[in-house]
Amino acid sequence: MTRSGLFFSLIFAFAPLFHAAAEGLTRLDPGLYAISTEIETSMQDPGTGTLLETWTDPFGGAACLEGEEARHIRPDSFIDPRCHVSNVRADPYGEAFDLVCAFPEGLLSGTGTLAVDPTRPTEFLQRFTLRSPGPVASQWVTIRGRLVGACLPDDLAAGP
Repeated sequence: MTRSGLFFSLIFAFAPLFHAAAEGLTRLDPGLYAISTEIETSMQDPGTGTLLETWTDPFGGAACLEGEEARHIRPDSFIDPRCHVSNVRADPYGEAFDLVCAFPEGLLSGTGTLAVDPTRPTEFLQRFTLRSPGPVASQWVTIRGRLVGACLPDDLAAGP
């Protein structure tokens, strides 16, 4: 298993958001959001449980959130499609959820939260922890989004 293969297994896609349902936390203001993701990974010897190494990698990108459905951020909006979110419930800070991810390195499962301050619908914060008895002992993931401006028109966004 390579480090980069593990990192990219959880990094979010910048493709259009999942539009399966209009449910979700609070609507965010429309526009272009800077998205930052930080993944801290701990590797272990599956036989002994001995911690082998830990590292943190940051990733960045952007997403244009326009239209009624896209502005309803949900726990599965920016996570790997191999992860299944379930048991979404109200939390004092937003929404709490459970998730299970089936990666080549093994099955990881955990819980997380997604928060949007209704008085400041220009930012969101998502955190979740995944654990496994396999070689990936745990991953702590933090995804932050912040409105940075207007979305580019389609003819400019496509580039030269």
